[in-house]
Amino acid sequence: MFKTLLHILLLITPQLLFSQQLIKAKTLEKDSITALPFVYVINKTNGNGTMSDNDGNFVLLVKPSDTLIFSSVGYAKTYISVKEILDQKVSPYKIILNQFAINLSMVTVTTFKYKPYERQYMNDIIDKSKLKALDYVGSPISALYMQFSKEGKQLRKLAKIFEDILIEEEVAQKFNPDILRKLTGDDKINFDDFRRFCYTCNNYYIINHEPIEVYSKIMDCYKRWKSEGR
Repeated sequence: MFKTLLHILLLITPQLLFSQQLIKAKTLEKDSITALPFVYVINKTNGNGTMSDNDGNFVLLVKPSDTLIFSSVGYAKTYISVKEILDQKVSPYKIILNQFAINLSMVTVTTFKYKPYERQYMNDIIDKSKLKALDYVGSPISALYMQFSKEGKQLRKLAKIFEDILIEEEVAQKFNPDILRKLTGDDKINFDDFRRFCYTCNNYYIINHEPIEVYSKIMDCYKRWKSEGR
């Protein structure tokens, strides 16, 4: 029985290997000359992918029937079939991406509902709650009042709410549902479910890391997300 299974595997394996091939490609700006680095390349069929390097180069194991999704912040999401890439009959294959007419960062900022004066008010409340609570030397009576009084407790509670709001606003500048869809090419993905799944990409990480690092972690999570059949 074991020998029979082994024989079948030996017959099938070369066919599987033959059906796949390693492509070498380069992501470029619209002028077809300028390299476009750090572009996410996702195989729509299985969720596997990679990222182009500093010179726009990448390699990926694919099948002719696969479709690749290319995404980069500020550029239009692009779908290209592997067959179309192979038909170029050159290596590295050239992948051209077009910029958005409107910068993505501008789009995300305009979605915020809090006006500058509202954010200033929230910051003032946060500062007031912290300074009053800590100013034992300058005004010990006021400090004790702010710490133990009903008014002081309400102020700290309100400050905590405002802190959470401002953190979420800062996080949303780097990571929001629209950015997630553009990065993954998945228009049906549930943003809240994905945030819970990608727990390592939390608010602290997003705020304290550059966008390219955040997006790299997001795509790592997305690969696991797809591999688990979500």
